Amino acid sequence: MERLTGQDASFLYMETPSVHMHTLKVTVVDLPGRIPFSDVFDMMRAVVESRLHLAPRMRLRPVEVPGALHHPVWIRDPKFDLSRHLHRAHIPSPGGQRDMDETIGDIASRQLHRDRPLWELWLLEGLADGGTVMVTKIHHSLADGAASVAMLSRMMEIEPIEEDLSAAPPEWTPEPIPSRPRLILDALRDQREQAARLVPLVKRTVTGGINVLKHLKEREGFVPTPFWTPRTVFNRKLSPQRSFATVSLSLAEMKAVKKAVGVTLNDVVLAIVAGGLNRFFDARGEHLDRPLLVSVPMAVATPDGEDRFSGNRVANLFTSLCNDVSDPLLRLKAINQVTSESKKVQQRLGLETLLDWSEAAPAGQYQWLFRAYSASGVTDHIRPPANLIVSSVRGPDQPLYIAGARLRTIYSVGPAVEGVGMNITAWSYCGDVAFALITDADAIPDPHVITDAFPAALEELQQAL
Repeated sequence: MERLTGQDASFLYMETPSVHMHTLKVTVVDLPGRIPFSDVFDMMRAVVESRLHLAPRMRLRPVEVPGALHHPVWIRDPKFDLSRHLHRAHIPSPGGQRDMDETIGDIASRQLHRDRPLWELWLLEGLADGGTVMVTKIHHSLADGAASVAMLSRMMEIEPIEEDLSAAPPEWTPEPIPSRPRLILDALRDQREQAARLVPLVKRTVTGGINVLKHLKEREGFVPTPFWTPRTVFNRKLSPQRSFATVSLSLAEMKAVKKAVGVTLNDVVLAIVAGGLNRFFDARGEHLDRPLLVSVPMAVATPDGEDRFSGNRVANLFTSLCNDVSDPLLRLKAINQVTSESKKVQQRLGLETLLDWSEAAPAGQYQWLFRAYSASGVTDHIRPPANLIVSSVRGPDQPLYIAGARLRTIYSVGPAVEGVGMNITAWSYCGDVAFALITDADAIPDPHVITDAFPAALEELQQAL
């Protein structure tokens, strides 16, 4: 039995009937000409069975603490059944990329069940170019982007090895669901230990706040704050339905822009998103009364610097897409300047301090606050804390294989949340940057109108150079 961290638990608390807190990992796989299975689905099952011990949290399920006295606990699921996690679907004809994206949007619109480990793996057949699509839904409480990269690398190979999938995996032992008295007693014990850390945390927060105020007086540029946002079509109360879209760009071309302007690759990603969204709003005849504010999840390294294969250590950076700057090159430079200033503020407050507060927040109030906020419908009447979420993740540089099959493309995206109804992730892999976008299907039924503009936004930057 293992207690969830405050940040891991927060992703459980945020979930409501219309807010789905799972992430998506989509891999397009080129299967060998002949596979030693009568069916691709059977091969997928054999591969998962042979690798499950490499990701032990995939067999853990959450158990709530009575009265929300503390965060839930992970236990080794006593009723674990792999067949409840593996599914298949067919991409409708003609089997193009848009058809694939539409199918994935349908999969993303259904929540994961809490009575089992929080993940599913879907096999999608029918892609016109012969590729096989694997869609993994993983609850955000299990892993963030950095942990997902490490987990993916551990589960795959860097050589096209045809392994023996019939070999028996290492033995695994489940555990019983803990009794109500034990859950309560353990929660009270852990609460006492947590309370002892509260006073030092308050002191660190005050010190960090003073440092931030000093920096704000001396800052050289604009620092955006949450809720300083325009209202948009995707900043509203969410429906349960999701729409999904993908596009891939050249990593070399994006790096060339980065080097020429002297910015970061993350800045280039934000500038491409800004250019695409500008085209989207122009096509709708909408004028924003202020620039879009974006929340950028930033991985926080572990104290020992070791790789993580599960859990979350993420701080959110607020920055601007600088949509009010018409020149694409000046917009990119402005994004770099604002983001740099925001990073300084974040560092002065302290990344560990932000994580520790998520641990210290009372579980019951935490959960009530999120659910009351979602149920109230207040997001339709107030400005959102941010307009959208944009992540940039460095994936593997070398090709990955699974059971001898090469992974052609990897897409990844996190959830849309109440009021912040769009999430975009750029994931690099083998010379490409694969963009994936998820949003509320009621707000934007076809988000390809945004992702289709990303190549033009990159070309606009190249022409400006």
